[in-house]
Amino acid sequence: MDPTPLPWSQDKILPLQLPPTWKVVVGGDLETPPPIPDLSAAIEQALKAPFGFAPLGEFVDPGTRITLVMDDAGRSTPVSHLAPAVLDYLVDAGAEPEKITGLFAIGTHKVMTFEGMESRAGSSVVSRIACHSFDCHEEQAFVYLGRTQRGTPVTLNRIAAEADLRILIGTIEPHPQAGFGGGYKNLVPGLAGAETIGHNHLLMPAPNRYNMIGTLPEDNPMRLDLEEACGMIGGPTFILNVVLDPRLEPVALVAGDAVSAHRAGVEVSRRIYGVKVPQRVDVVISSAYPMDRELRQAGKGVLNVAGACRRGGFIIGFLRCGQGLGSVSLPPISPPLGPLRAFARILGSRGIAFLARHLPRTVPIEARFLVNLGLQMLKDYHVLIFSPRLVRVAQGRFPTVLYDDQQRLFRDAGRLAGVGSP
Repeated sequence: MDPTPLPWSQDKILPLQLPPTWKVVVGGDLETPPPIPDLSAAIEQALKAPFGFAPLGEFVDPGTRITLVMDDAGRSTPVSHLAPAVLDYLVDAGAEPEKITGLFAIGTHKVMTFEGMESRAGSSVVSRIACHSFDCHEEQAFVYLGRTQRGTPVTLNRIAAEADLRILIGTIEPHPQAGFGGGYKNLVPGLAGAETIGHNHLLMPAPNRYNMIGTLPEDNPMRLDLEEACGMIGGPTFILNVVLDPRLEPVALVAGDAVSAHRAGVEVSRRIYGVKVPQRVDVVISSAYPMDRELRQAGKGVLNVAGACRRGGFIIGFLRCGQGLGSVSLPPISPPLGPLRAFARILGSRGIAFLARHLPRTVPIEARFLVNLGLQMLKDYHVLIFSPRLVRVAQGRFPTVLYDDQQRLFRDAGRLAGVGSP
């Protein structure tokens, strides 16, 4: 059998020597539109003729308090291109740089240093406006706005909540919980307090629907909840979101109302990243490229394909992780997977969801979310990961699913799945 090519980096294809008895049911080649030829011109046009919004300049005068909200380095948004263009537009429209604040939507991620903010937004931004990054546990930085219909207590960054105008810069891409990223997500969870993030992240229509990748906004409780939460803020919120191709080049740009513009971007993202499969298969092989820099983002290369795999089947993720673990912390030792999987299956979907919600208050929000997602996935699938880099940096602290040898990986997968080996 000829090797099967798999994207591994921008300039490298990893040849896979699949077992001869395995039948490839479908390949997930993506059909993407060409990159935007002149991104600067497209940004200017989008700001002047947005979805569901008057031109952005009409909301700006010298006294307008503006927050420019940018996602952090865990995303692939070309912030260093988008943010300077937006800032130039605002100043040309009459805004005073002293009235504009740059905020980084980090959610539960690590607080950014000045150098990190400069690298992300560009020196032309951080040198002209005050920029900040806040810890989600920093209570004095947040203001309480109320509670959503789904019970989420809404605390939001005070600077963003009290601004006259918010502009959110992000990317609309498939997301395991929110269906798709972008839109209001830069505010909740991006600039929300820890309790808000935790409650919102654990929302799902049913315990057995814990992976909501690619679901439409109107069918996604996390998305609807965060949009309701953001609707509690006074004044307009404007988005500038891109859709990227597999080489991280912008192929679409939407601007305007945080709901209607987001919906337009979702339609583009669905056409690019959706792959139809005739039935759920025994084994799904996925590449995390181009979201493969570190484990937090690369892990989506496994989560995002679960819908194509039968329950009890195998997901094999090829995660390059050039930056290693990133901000993910591993426990000193890993529990054996066999007993842990048995425990997850005894608990069932409802039991796992209940456990995640009722862990001691000392357990961080991110950990609750990962406990739910990890145990649910462990209950339903076998996950194997090829990542020579993670094998080196994890030093035995990762569950025994890591491989740096393809032959051994496929031999073990074939033996465990009962579908043959090389």
